[in-house]
Amino acid sequence: MVYLVHAYLIGCPYLSKDCMLLKPYLFLLSFVLVLILVFHFLAQIKKLKDQLGFIYLATLVLKLLLFVAVFQNYFFGDIAEAEINKGHFLIPVFLGLGCEVFFLSQLLKRME
Repeated sequence: MVYLVHAYLIGCPYLSKDCMLLKPYLFLLSFVLVLILVFHFLAQIKKLKDQLGFIYLATLVLKLLLFVAVFQNYFFGDIAEAEINKGHFLIPVFLGLGCEVFFLSQLLKRME
């Protein structure tokens, strides 16, 4: 839903594969879903309960590094079209970060 609104606001053809925002949104959505599932599993292990915050910080750095590595042509190359600002590619990062923090905080609250 957020992708559709974002694509509409910048004038990107959101229902086609040509929209440059589709791949970052799909990458981050899949990463967030996998991260939530992994943390749900890790929360069951009693030895790791106190370390989940540090593990999350490590996965956050990993996510940002993977995002820049996969989409480096968008940021540093000539692929980005003139009508789409490069800052638009960071909006999915912040949305994914918000979703991760919300769901993981709910998970940690249930653990107490």
